[in-house]
Amino acid sequence: MKKIILFLLALFAVPAFAQADNPLEKAMKTMKDSKILYKVEWLSKPVPVPDRSKMLNLIVHRKKSGDRYIVNSFDMNADAKKEFDKAEKYFNAKEMPKARESYKRVMLLDPSATYMKTFVAQTYGMEQNWDMAESWYKKSIESNYVDYLAHWLLSDVYLQKGEKKKALDEISIAKVLNRNNPRLEEKRRKIYAANGLRADSWEFNPQVRLSRDSSGAVTIEADSLWMYYAFIRAAWEFEPEYQKRAKTLPEPPEEMYREWLMGLIPAMEKHLNSSEVLKRFDKVLSAKKISLFVYYEIYLPDHPASVFQLDKNLIELTKDYLIWINQN
Repeated sequence: MKKIILFLLALFAVPAFAQADNPLEKAMKTMKDSKILYKVEWLSKPVPVPDRSKMLNLIVHRKKSGDRYIVNSFDMNADAKKEFDKAEKYFNAKEMPKARESYKRVMLLDPSATYMKTFVAQTYGMEQNWDMAESWYKKSIESNYVDYLAHWLLSDVYLQKGEKKKALDEISIAKVLNRNNPRLEEKRRKIYAANGLRADSWEFNPQVRLSRDSSGAVTIEADSLWMYYAFIRAAWEFEPEYQKRAKTLPEPPEEMYREWLMGLIPAMEKHLNSSEVLKRFDKVLSAKKISLFVYYEIYLPDHPASVFQLDKNLIELTKDYLIWINQN
């Protein structure tokens, strides 16, 4: 069956990669020899940023088991739940000392409910007792490092105390722990701006559409910047050889994403100064931080709970990346 690959030869020349590391050439050859019919078109309308506002992480706790973490939600016993409801009534009535004591009693009734320390800290924050609030948020984080809310609210305490750098660290950790939370993102932007960092809500958003019709033919739509990326991605999504490779990769499949990204390199000479994605990609390539770019910018938004499998040092490394990539 004759392949219809519009523009491929007429408008583009295969860019120069090292021969041993040329994912574009390999993808194009695979597609050329494929039984699949490929059609290539210019993108007719922009691809919007996906709405991930409901892909949120809850407060969970985790326990190391071998080389992974067992992650569970908090499920307090009946007596503790009754006490918690009482504490919430006191809190809503702004009776902070009573709420605080009830939250503490919850932990006595159910020692696993360590996130009550975050609630205790909030009562001190409501009283503007920033030192005690800080102390209790730190206790909560020590008990359960992946409690995004404790990091988030601790950043507020540091702002109140004029410690902007500490606020930056904590809000960045919270952002990694709950990647898609809109309210958290709003707070992150404010704290980043206060620290002189870029505060825009940038998302990795390929201008590519891939579809397959009932006959099995694949249509590739992309703009000029993303066309090579689209070819490599299409090979990974539709070609049996690539699908077989994908099944052997660990999560996240960094090797696959790296190959996709190599399709952006040919556009750099022409579009680098006018494209935010190319500026960021060029920055991470130069600093050899592509693994962090892949994880935070590409994988984590669609797999936000994957962060719970990261050790503390890797969460903090991702936090450092987030701060670094937004430096002017």
